[in-house]
Amino acid sequence: MTGHDDKQPTADDLAKRRVPCFIGYLHPFRIVETDTLEPWVCTIEQVNGRSWNYAALHEMAGGLNVGLAPPYHLVVSRDGALALPPVLELRSDQAAVEYLNRCLAALLLGGIYCEAITPDGLDIGSIIDWRYIRSGRSGTSAPNRFHRQIRYGHAPALEAIALFQPRTVTFASLARAMQIGLSVLDRLPTVRGDYFLRGVTGIARRDWGAALANTWIVTEQIISELWRQRVVEPTVREDNSRARRNQLNDTRTWTASARIEMLFQKGVISREIVASLSKARKARNDLSHEGTHPTQLDALSAYEGVCGLLTVALNGERPPLFNLDLADHALSDPFAPPKRLTFEPTHWMQIPKLPGEFQLEQAEATFRRSEIGQAEN
Repeated sequence: MTGHDDKQPTADDLAKRRVPCFIGYLHPFRIVETDTLEPWVCTIEQVNGRSWNYAALHEMAGGLNVGLAPPYHLVVSRDGALALPPVLELRSDQAAVEYLNRCLAALLLGGIYCEAITPDGLDIGSIIDWRYIRSGRSGTSAPNRFHRQIRYGHAPALEAIALFQPRTVTFASLARAMQIGLSVLDRLPTVRGDYFLRGVTGIARRDWGAALANTWIVTEQIISELWRQRVVEPTVREDNSRARRNQLNDTRTWTASARIEMLFQKGVISREIVASLSKARKARNDLSHEGTHPTQLDALSAYEGVCGLLTVALNGERPPLFNLDLADHALSDPFAPPKRLTFEPTHWMQIPKLPGEFQLEQAEATFRRSEIGQAEN
């Protein structure tokens, strides 16, 4: 029974309690820790019983200033959800994904490893009571499916084990990395952070074609910026004629290779940078014109070249990204010999056998024992 003095909520009241948003996720998975929330704890028993604190995964850790018009921020949850407001300029999947990837590129440049998202990595959801980020319509990418399962408390143990002693990052570290990374991107207006992010993601995923193609786009963007700073502007200060300006900006005459050579001759870039870029440029041309897939060395040469250009464009400053060992985050070569474990396993599970598999394993073990016995004799 309701009393006469009870006030029914208005549309404005409800709108303040549930605010719509777009959502992407930090990948690889991390728990975001902050002083304002209890530390994350999940036991093996909770993993097996699907009884972890799913509500805590939705909790807001804070808001990051990413250059949106006030009062908007990029809101971050405990499980690494990144929520953007549905402002007019972001109301398409492509625009929202590009903006999120720029933010992720800033985190990468600031020293926190992240990977690019695609349109299938976008959720539609809401911020509830300015305490929780709730996804309503989930994307179909693997990270989105994972977050949906752990947020609903339905993830199987094989997936939910990621909640046990997970990799963590502090909200303060995210804020610091974002500030550094955005300052780098703001200083280089021709550089698109999403292409840089996709290039590094390609290296981590061993997708050498995507790594080379995206990294070369960034290479030409930085070369264009260096050309403007170190060649065009000093020249037009002495001769500001339209003909002179048009001649220097003619990309048919001053191709990327010609600009690289001129920047080298002027002492702007080093011989090592030129060598990396030359190898990457040949591989990129082979990919574009012949469809020849690049090698790992081609992709890494492009990455080394773009890192060298970035340092030059920043007047010698080295973004924290350069302190990251990408090998720690990359997929392992499936054809390389398996590495020996350097740690003791903390958890395990029985793998269900296929028909006949147990008998095959017994036969293989018997064969190996007989070989060892013959070798000892």
